[in-house]
Amino acid sequence: MTTTIVFASEKGGVGKTTSAVNLAMAFVVGGYKVLLIDMDPQGSVRFSFGIKGPVKLGTRQLLLDPSVPVDKLIYPGNGSGMDYIFANIDTLDEEKELSAVMNDPYALQRRIVSEGQRYDFIILDAPASTSLLTINALTAADLVILPLQCESLAMKSLKRFLLAFKTLQRKVNPGLRIAGILLTMYDRSLEVHRRISREVYDTLQDSVFQTIIPKVKEITEASALGQSVITYSINSVGATAYIRLSKEILDRFGLRPDNGRR
Repeated sequence: MTTTIVFASEKGGVGKTTSAVNLAMAFVVGGYKVLLIDMDPQGSVRFSFGIKGPVKLGTRQLLLDPSVPVDKLIYPGNGSGMDYIFANIDTLDEEKELSAVMNDPYALQRRIVSEGQRYDFIILDAPASTSLLTINALTAADLVILPLQCESLAMKSLKRFLLAFKTLQRKVNPGLRIAGILLTMYDRSLEVHRRISREVYDTLQDSVFQTIIPKVKEITEASALGQSVITYSINSVGATAYIRLSKEILDRFGLRPDNGRR
């Protein structure tokens, strides 16, 4: 049985794509089979793996052309345990075209349901918005992770997203659960980060992951080199944080093999 996890945020620049990529790799290191799908027109996932050229087949065909089998859209990870479907919505006109044509919130769900026997986890990187692409990702998911940078503007975006989440959950995906709020890019030397993190834990309590993703140079360097921090420096503080996050999710939702997953 596959568990589908979506990373979503109304605010960009909060470490959403970085966290999606590194959580996916952390699951792979743990022995799980993962499909990572980039739903964001910015296409940051492929750049995170050093792929700079255009992608011919990807999320456009996934959402708009059911005649193209999902198998044809998957880029294999060369035995790494992780496969990819990259975003290929490369221009603003293509994004507008997609938005104009795609009015079905269940389009993605129908397309990926057939992959349920092949992967332990499907990780979705949704756009930083509440567009139809994001709604499709949320409709197809079992769990949503909300990355949160310890800044006031990010807190305001989180509150707006939580209100929209309740409406979407009620109308289109009653089974969707918040896996947790993930504090990212955390710098313990900054008083504002310490203060906001305390407020988040005091207010939202168990809704917040115990794991905090630090702001460290290894994560930045790995991204710039087109790698996950786990493959770049597995013993670094950043890699350890994402591996700890993967274990926290497995334990919180009973997803380990001895709980009947395999």
